[in-house]
Amino acid sequence: MRQPIAIVTFLLILFCQQVFAQKEAANWYFGDHAGISFKSGSPVALQDGQIQTIEGATTISDRNGNLLFYTDGLTVYDRNHNIMQNGTGLKGNVSSTQSAIVVPRPSKPGRYYIFTVDKPDYFRVTADPIEGVNYSEVDMFLNNGNGAIITGQKNVHLVTYNPGNSLEKEFKSSEKISAVISGDCVSYWVVTQFTNKFYSFNVSASGVNSSPIISTLSNNFPPLINDQDINVTAAGYLKISPNGKKMAAAYANTSLGSPRTGGAKNNGKVFLYDFDDLSGKVSNEQLILFKTYPYGVEFSSESTKLYATANTFNDEDQLQSGELYQFDLNSSNVAESQILINSSNNVAGALQLSIDGKIYRAGYPMVSGAVHHSKLSVINNPELLGTAINYAHNSFDISPKDVKLGLPPFVQSLFNSDFDVDDLCFGDATLFTISGNKDYDTVNWDFGDNTSSLLENPTHVYSNSGIYTVSLTKTLNGIPLDPVCKEITIVKIPQVANNVVLSQCDTQDNNPNDGLTEFNLQLAKDDLTNNDQTLQIFFYTSRQDAEMDTLNENALNNIYRNTSPSETLFAKVLGFGSECFDITTIKLNTTTSVDLTSSPASGCDLGDGTAEFNFSAIERNLIQELNLPNNIDLTFHEEEADAALGEKPLQENYISAPRTIFIRANNDAVCYGFGKIELELTPFPRLALINDINACTSQFPLEIGNAINLNNPEDYNFTWSTGENTPTIYIIEGGIYDLRIEDPLLGCGRKISFNINEEQSPQIIDVQVENNGISSDVTVITDAIDTQVYFSLDNMEGNYQNSPVFKNVPGGTYTVYIKGENDCAIGQTEITLFGFPSFFTPNNDGTHDYWKPLNSNDPDVRISGIYIYDRYGKLLKQLNPNGHGWDGTFNGNNMPSDDYWFKIFLANGKEFGSHFSLIR
Repeated sequence: MRQPIAIVTFLLILFCQQVFAQKEAANWYFGDHAGISFKSGSPVALQDGQIQTIEGATTISDRNGNLLFYTDGLTVYDRNHNIMQNGTGLKGNVSSTQSAIVVPRPSKPGRYYIFTVDKPDYFRVTADPIEGVNYSEVDMFLNNGNGAIITGQKNVHLVTYNPGNSLEKEFKSSEKISAVISGDCVSYWVVTQFTNKFYSFNVSASGVNSSPIISTLSNNFPPLINDQDINVTAAGYLKISPNGKKMAAAYANTSLGSPRTGGAKNNGKVFLYDFDDLSGKVSNEQLILFKTYPYGVEFSSESTKLYATANTFNDEDQLQSGELYQFDLNSSNVAESQILINSSNNVAGALQLSIDGKIYRAGYPMVSGAVHHSKLSVINNPELLGTAINYAHNSFDISPKDVKLGLPPFVQSLFNSDFDVDDLCFGDATLFTISGNKDYDTVNWDFGDNTSSLLENPTHVYSNSGIYTVSLTKTLNGIPLDPVCKEITIVKIPQVANNVVLSQCDTQDNNPNDGLTEFNLQLAKDDLTNNDQTLQIFFYTSRQDAEMDTLNENALNNIYRNTSPSETLFAKVLGFGSECFDITTIKLNTTTSVDLTSSPASGCDLGDGTAEFNFSAIERNLIQELNLPNNIDLTFHEEEADAALGEKPLQENYISAPRTIFIRANNDAVCYGFGKIELELTPFPRLALINDINACTSQFPLEIGNAINLNNPEDYNFTWSTGENTPTIYIIEGGIYDLRIEDPLLGCGRKISFNINEEQSPQIIDVQVENNGISSDVTVITDAIDTQVYFSLDNMEGNYQNSPVFKNVPGGTYTVYIKGENDCAIGQTEITLFGFPSFFTPNNDGTHDYWKPLNSNDPDVRISGIYIYDRYGKLLKQLNPNGHGWDGTFNGNNMPSDDYWFKIFLANGKEFGSHFSLIR
């Protein structure tokens, strides 16, 4: 249900929802602990941010604008600004232009994907492998509603490069990523760029499709590393327009130039592309800005304007100024529509559209460097042209926090204002409201349940709860425009439980019998919702407070100390991010705690002062040792306070040095007791954790695991990433294969990785022949990049040379052989060379008086016909391949000195043509 409020309040809320209906982008965290909230409609500086990033960061909120989490691409912080459970060690980078972006998992309320992008160079960091693009999945219902990255769904790698190209495989990606809802309205596109390709990954209810749609374009931006180990082609923003039809990319550099003598920072470019939001394809590459050093790009919410920031450097690569440009996307020539909006001493920073329709610009005055600057610039009216946009330079103050270069990117379709939807509770009349400009004469709504409406702003009552795709088709001057659509969820709150009792051991003060202690209210969620993980719960001391708190901002803290024994609270149960709720009661009771202190637990020594501990095995041993009830549920915690409140339970496999761990026990959801246990190291076989193996393709199937020497292998369990459970396995191709060796009694062990590098022989791409008349120079082109290749002509067994060039090769048929330094399989191809004189002098002096090609001894390539032409294509002579040759005459007349052309036909049907000179 949804409670009716006073009519004035209701209308005010409705108005705000029409302007800012989807508030998933309502909160921003970026820069040096900086933040902004747009939740109220006007931007308000936030002071509670925990990230410190030079460039990349991202944030996500729920539909009502309540913060969920944010990240710099390395560490995830939850709504309480604590590190999210399992939220460290992501593979982004604070120096990556767009280190992270968050995309909802369709049809899975409370589930989100964090896509991260590493910094693809070694600037300031050595011996650190480049991680490329990865994703991790967050479940907001884990860890008592604070969210956690799902175990096993962290840092899942996406291939955004050619694995067969060693350079691409090393650097893996640029620093660009953007996202938009698909044209099907039920999935998303996540797009990233590398070299001359765009990779579009589809995100649907079934997850992330790891097989991307690849678009290849004419311009190529491969990794280029300057003398500071910086990949100059990687930086710059990528954005898709909110309507999903256009895409823009800023490439800060497109060539190395000369970093020490000038010219290294004046070759950047901005390109505009067409994006197909149904297929994920990128096309129609247009250069719109060049000879500069661009960084940020952003579209207006109506997708009519594009903005870009760029730096200007002098010939000595010294920063001179930072510019802001506008482009009119409705112009017939977008590049020529360029307007310089502002030039200042601010360096070019990110541009980011907000839910208030304005565009915010990051960056700082060059005189301050990146040390301290606390103001953002604002484009107040981005849809207008030129000075009418009301650009306010360095106008929005976030002090005392600092702006850097980056701002958080979002799914761009969040800013598309075609229409809004309100009243999504089952049984309500759902209201559909067209927003933006009145660019239509008539409309046609399809509500996704086989019903429709021609009203401008209709209401509709759905007969069932669920997910529906709603589309709006506008007609202007009798012509239907492209339909726009959204996926909506009609939420039905199930019957919630009544008379739920939450019990907590009375251990938080010096009086264990006063009935007062601290409760973790979220521990009652499963009982209140019958284990429905799509629901959220907020707690209040009165029903009125619960009903009046429409944005759920004034709920009790989940860690709550009761004010009286057996106190009753009110639980407000909602669909995730919705306004649909029910209210029930919950009673807080206390119990006497049982001491669970036990003997030490053992973990498998990892050889570095730490061990792996398996809490499932430890739990089984504790239940047996302490003779606990069979239905007891134990959780383990690093801090005693966390155990008392049931917060931050440790995962099943835990790596730690010897330490004390705290235990919490529940018996049928009732607090049973607390204790502590010492973790100790137990010896485990010393094994190489990473095994790099090079193998030729011809060696497969290849047995791996046989190099592991265990004295008693029968005492261990073996589990391969392939699913096999034997000490060794046979593999048929290269890749990474993981083996877990586990002590079955302790439940702990070690993971060993086998990195199998399948070394293929280099392939011949082309053979280039430069004919010198009687002989030819042969150059062999291969696909090898960073590996030595050896070449041989007509001798597979030997006489290999380092150079791919063979000089002065007589005419005939030859086999070219190549092999790599690994001596794997030998590549080969056959070529046929023709020798012919490059000139002749028909002066009857006995030397070069006739012209004729040299014939081959190979019957298959012997010449069957020779035709000679003048430069205009007139046939002059047909020669007998076995005759003397051409004497330079036509119809008995001497032909003049000139170039003449010929065509040769071979016995195998092939043709060959070239030219020669007649000299008198």
